Amino acid sequence: MAVPLKLSALSDQRVDALAAIVGHEHVSTATHDRLLYSRDMWPQTVLWTKRGHFPHPPDAVVSPGCTEEVSRLLAYCNGEGIPVIPYGGGSGVCAGILPEQGGVILNMRRMDRIVSIDSDAMIAEIETGIYGEILERQLNPRGFTMGHFPSSIYCSTLGGYLAARSAGQMSSRYGKIEDMVIGLEVVLPDGSIHRTPMAQIGTSRIDWNQIVIGSEGTLGVITRAWMKISPVPAHREYLSFHFRGVDEGLNAMRRVMQAGLEPSVLRLYDEFDTVVAATHGPGSNPDAADARPSLWTQRLGDLAEMLKKSSLNRALKRPGWLNKATGLLPPKCLLVVITEGEPDLAAFEAKRVRDICRDARGQSAGEGPARYWMEHRYAISYKQSKIFDAGAWVDTMEVATTWRDVTPLYNAVRAAVADQCFIMAHFSHAYPDGCCIYFSMTASADNPSAMEANHLKVWQTALEAVHRNRGTLTHHHGVGRSKGFMLPREFGALWPLCRQIKGALDPNGIMNPGNLGMKP
Repeated sequence: MAVPLKLSALSDQRVDALAAIVGHEHVSTATHDRLLYSRDMWPQTVLWTKRGHFPHPPDAVVSPGCTEEVSRLLAYCNGEGIPVIPYGGGSGVCAGILPEQGGVILNMRRMDRIVSIDSDAMIAEIETGIYGEILERQLNPRGFTMGHFPSSIYCSTLGGYLAARSAGQMSSRYGKIEDMVIGLEVVLPDGSIHRTPMAQIGTSRIDWNQIVIGSEGTLGVITRAWMKISPVPAHREYLSFHFRGVDEGLNAMRRVMQAGLEPSVLRLYDEFDTVVAATHGPGSNPDAADARPSLWTQRLGDLAEMLKKSSLNRALKRPGWLNKATGLLPPKCLLVVITEGEPDLAAFEAKRVRDICRDARGQSAGEGPARYWMEHRYAISYKQSKIFDAGAWVDTMEVATTWRDVTPLYNAVRAAVADQCFIMAHFSHAYPDGCCIYFSMTASADNPSAMEANHLKVWQTALEAVHRNRGTLTHHHGVGRSKGFMLPREFGALWPLCRQIKGALDPNGIMNPGNLGMKP
């Protein structure tokens, strides 16, 4: 099927100028490349694609091979007023790389080397175009890990992690990506190359790393990073517990983190997500409180399968009914826990977690659910396409708040969108002061236009509820264009300062224009 696509706005002279920097084989104005790089995985653009709508193609896709080429490209585009959008793996879900004004997509994936490893300091110098899974595969034989495991690890890059302030599934132990950074190499829009001072213990100064991290391609291009790495864990312990409701499970999570423990995984599912999660993997403890799925679990397992098949569309057009039905579930919430490191330390932490959870009225479910989660932890992202194929949309919203506000925020968001989409959640990325709530939302409508409108309305409603209940707009997916409209409210009086920083570093406004709510 031929896809109508507006012609590239770049003249042959400009294309030749870009090719003179990186080589003709690394510059493309071909239709298939311009289509491929016209969006990330924001569900709104996925819906557009399903009806053959590609409103914002770039004018060219350019793939630099080194920092010097990035520098020359930015200097040229800055002088010519050509927009530039840095592009990693394209796995983002917030429209962070939507070329609304055309311009050049800067495909960073040729820059994918581990440059060096300092084994004594446990610091790796890495180019930012490397995929997360390849990075781990190259670090592990040398005895190291980044400890950064987002569910998109097979199709996302280090540069994307830094741009969006990413968090891996084991952030409670290893921290978020910004906690792992020692130093950065950044190319500013004028082409100048800067390296931030390497973090030194006890140094008192502005941390330039934290100004660049999370800027989502609006201030410059991160080309290289010096990252903390950790030893590959020698041992893991797996634990699982059932709690009578979200509040009891959250109380246990808070007590574990405030006891000074550092489990790599601490993940609580609400009642319906407990059904969807694999609650009984192989190896479950035979003397667990509920070794076999209950009748409710079996029936709702059947419901989950039904929703994946022919009745999906019909059911998701009545999300209010589905949300009310989940209220009939018995209060059972699954908590999966993994501790890791040296065997004695991992075993000690597991014992302390077990004692705390039992004291918090948790009932052991054995190792099985935690082992099952570990084995299947990347699977869910690849199953979402089936929902779109069935004629519905699915999306996730990750927000965070302090322990005091977790339950009110969770309840407020669910209530706000209950009539607009089906919603469930789990709680993860726990820290001593609070945690992340990861909502999964899905709905359908009678036609594509209505479905796109429904998706946007759900986000508007949900984010307003988050803001009213003292939550963040994002914990680790980034802001992009999908949430940018809320940034002025979240930053308040600091929003003009954000605009001033953007104006100072990118006075011509060429870097990812329109992202983070910064309209030209």
